[in-house]
Amino acid sequence: MSRLHRSLLDTGVPVLIAAAGAALLIVQWGWGRMLWLDEEMIAINLRDRSIRDLGGPLSLGQAAPYGWLALQRGVMVVLGDGERALRLVPMFFGIATLATAVWVGRRWMTTVGAAMLVFLCAIGQWLPFHALELKHYSADACFGLLLPALALWVLEGLDGSELRQRLLVWWVVAAAGQWIANGALFVAPSCAVVLVLGVAWRRGLRAALVAASFGAIWLASFSLNYVVTLAPARANDFLRAFWVGAFPPPGAGFAGTARWLVDQLVPLAIKPGGSGHPLLFWTLASVGVLFAPGYTIAFRLAFALVPLSGFLWAGLRLAPMSERLALWFVPALYVGLAMATELCAALTMRARAGVVRAGVGAAAGALLLVTFTDIYSRGTTYLGLRPYTANHDLDDRGAVGWLARHREPGDVWITTRNALPAIWWYAGAHDSTPIMEASLQSDLSKCGADEIGRWATAGGPKRVLVYLGFGHDVPREFDDALLLRLGMVGRVTAYRSFASGHAIVVDLQTPSASRLTLSGLSGAPAAGASPPITGCVVVEPAHRW
Repeated sequence: MSRLHRSLLDTGVPVLIAAAGAALLIVQWGWGRMLWLDEEMIAINLRDRSIRDLGGPLSLGQAAPYGWLALQRGVMVVLGDGERALRLVPMFFGIATLATAVWVGRRWMTTVGAAMLVFLCAIGQWLPFHALELKHYSADACFGLLLPALALWVLEGLDGSELRQRLLVWWVVAAAGQWIANGALFVAPSCAVVLVLGVAWRRGLRAALVAASFGAIWLASFSLNYVVTLAPARANDFLRAFWVGAFPPPGAGFAGTARWLVDQLVPLAIKPGGSGHPLLFWTLASVGVLFAPGYTIAFRLAFALVPLSGFLWAGLRLAPMSERLALWFVPALYVGLAMATELCAALTMRARAGVVRAGVGAAAGALLLVTFTDIYSRGTTYLGLRPYTANHDLDDRGAVGWLARHREPGDVWITTRNALPAIWWYAGAHDSTPIMEASLQSDLSKCGADEIGRWATAGGPKRVLVYLGFGHDVPREFDDALLLRLGMVGRVTAYRSFASGHAIVVDLQTPSASRLTLSGLSGAPAAGASPPITGCVVVEPAHRW
């Protein structure tokens, strides 16, 4: 094979894989899937607040980098509030992650390693998943790969006159990136350590001090970002309660914290790592970073310190580490897996390596194949095979839209707490129909007046629009408890199921002739005997938290 053909192969394979991954993202983005709970809550903040008001505490227990929010708000103002417009920025960062993986692979890795890195970023279960959700996690992942790569690019200029310019570029990107992605904030300190140590090693202490002095740019940006974004998020009681499991237990001490961190290896490998073989996942990534041939210490450190930073920040209780919150260090782990692929190839392809080394390489290659096959099979669940008609097995857009078409003057919405954002978003910002939150109160002393019964006797609303959607906040027996109470004073005039959700119109002027149950409406077999219902259904005006 000629040198030209080999060069085209080296360049073309990673690019083709990245192009295929980007095409899959664009196709799914074009489907315009409906939003789900987490996305709706962010979207409501974006719709109802100006760019200025997006700074500080957000409603509905949300938090995101201010720059990302401002960028999303700008896109919404220009392109509208459709699903495609709202997910344009996350998709952009998903494609940017693939482009960064191509750059890293082509600049510092072999063709095998580059192709594997891009393949993992394109097909890994959770990177493309969050590139198609209205959240900042795709930006986190992008900067989690970009900043270490840029740090290595800076160190390549140690012998040139452009070192200061490169240092300035890195510090400015890191300073600006923290406004767009938490991943940029979390990874910047470890990258800065690699930068300063690398400069000190090659250019001496004075040059290292100059390199560190550029950090004043980042510190100034961080100080402002802390006031605008980080401090309100840390002070948010809802977020602290929701993500309490993403930190070591209070008062655990050093040994307890260390045990907690070790215990996170398995769940983190599954989500967001996308692997069902946690031991292989972490072992192969570590072996790749440590032993793959041909890499500088700076390269190994730059990417090894990314996931280690995640454990450090979590251990110090400075940053949560769980599921999607840890997505920012997944690309660095994929770099380690790609390096492990190169190590296997080196051991098996070199005849002079010896039978033992070749055997070790073949065995390691088999383990890598198991890991990559598993990541691929999990990833295809979300690439090209993700259903269009539902999101998290719910169709809030279809259900709320169907109920809205049945809406008449004087109607009232009824839903549960976690389904409220679906109505606030999909019923429209200008919908004046009252919204009531229904819950099951187990303490009989707190039941108070029967709101539904009062409506039927005191000239209240004649009809209610009921949406049983995201119901993780209520017990299984709640749906039938609500329908049973509604059936005592009204009858169902319209019903339709939407994925696992249910949209129901109840006329309160005539009691139901028979016991009203969800299985009776849907025609589905009952899920078994429900536990005895204790307490009462409480209905009260909905409010944002």
